[in-house]
Amino acid sequence: MDATTQQHHAETFRSLHKQGDPLVLFNAWDVATAKAIAKSSPAVATSSGAVAAALGYADGENAPLDMVEGLVSRMTAAVPVPVSIDLEAGYGDTAEAAAHSAARILKAGAIGINLEDGLVGGKRQLVDPAQQAAKITAIRGAAQKLGIDLFINARTDPFLLKFGSPEQCLDEAARRARVYADAGADGIFVPGLTDLALIERFVQLTPLPVNIMVTQGVPEIGDLARAGVRRISLGPWPMMAAMRVIGQAAAAVAASKQYGTFLQPNG
Repeated sequence: MDATTQQHHAETFRSLHKQGDPLVLFNAWDVATAKAIAKSSPAVATSSGAVAAALGYADGENAPLDMVEGLVSRMTAAVPVPVSIDLEAGYGDTAEAAAHSAARILKAGAIGINLEDGLVGGKRQLVDPAQQAAKITAIRGAAQKLGIDLFINARTDPFLLKFGSPEQCLDEAARRARVYADAGADGIFVPGLTDLALIERFVQLTPLPVNIMVTQGVPEIGDLARAGVRRISLGPWPMMAAMRVIGQAAAAVAASKQYGTFLQPNG
């Protein structure tokens, strides 16, 4: 991908985070799913858990960065829309390591990343917000050197890691959002935040566009839009649903000894 096209994708992706009309991302995990999603979606984003599972690894930076980089290169070459990548914690605990990882993903054609603060040294725990802010600043600098207006979606995990009561989680997420905004983040992603009243309050407390991940108990898209959410991610659920359908279909063929509908690919 040439730099002009990539920067155009970056500008397009940023513009999709609209008040009242959030960007809904049906997350991909390989090139085939990215191509299918791109037929009806203005952007493609990956789920790290789904990508790792598809490559045969557990989530949590266990899939080698080389493999993720290769996937990004093939994915961005295959679809005509912006591609954002879940880069987990940046594949490194230092700002320099995270910036190096992000630069590799950018050179592979991506225009956005998720960067989480709940993974340190391979363990699920909250990192010091100053350390995470340093990563964000370093990544922003690397992107600027490459001439790409990278969308950094800062993920914060107080709710996911059960930092405290819902009120304590909200306060901590809001505090971190402000720190990350000052460091150069473009969005704030809060997995585990599902209560509509808390979501409405969080939108008011943060200067960044809010990204909510779909899970059990999450309000409907219209409710989230009215609350001010600008981005909604389906995360690993599409892959899990697809694997469930494949498992059921395989079991049906095995039990019936018939092909079923599989000789009707356009049916």
